[in-house]
Amino acid sequence: MELARPFAMSQPAISKHLKVLERAGLISRGRDAQRRPCRIEAKPLAEADEWLERYRQIWEGSFQRLDALLDELKAEEDKRGHTNR
Repeated sequence: MELARPFAMSQPAISKHLKVLERAGLISRGRDAQRRPCRIEAKPLAEADEWLERYRQIWEGSFQRLDALLDELKAEEDKRGHTNR
């Protein structure tokens, strides 16, 4: 219930999310009487972060090229618009 409290989610929904994270190796869960404490597993998260960073760089480069192309097309359009007036 502690984990569900700050979110607009039910406790069963939180449990499902935790099971997915556990299967993915991103968290581990222990047992302490009635509690099931969770621990974030840093290594798999670091690996996921590295993978995401590579794709972020690829997409950032693509967006920069798109911005440059759009700027170029706008400049050409502005140039043509000024000469036709």
